[in-house]
Amino acid sequence: MSPAINGICGVEPNREGEYPHAHAVGFGGVTEIVEELENLGSYGIKWFVVKAGENTLAKMNALHVAHVGYALPAEGGAS
Repeated sequence: MSPAINGICGVEPNREGEYPHAHAVGFGGVTEIVEELENLGSYGIKWFVVKAGENTLAKMNALHVAHVGYALPAEGGAS
């Protein structure tokens, strides 16, 4: 099992005064971020889904995510 995702950041828009979208667990009501694969037959699209409980707050296409942060394993190495 892969470690839990604790944050994602979008790519820099490269325009002055604009910043990338970012979501982190524990901020803005975000309770978890999960990966989903949308199967479209001959190809798929990976999404990062930002959730607040059962509600979806945002979905970011993996192609537009510049950084994925993972939760550190518990002390002793077991997660």
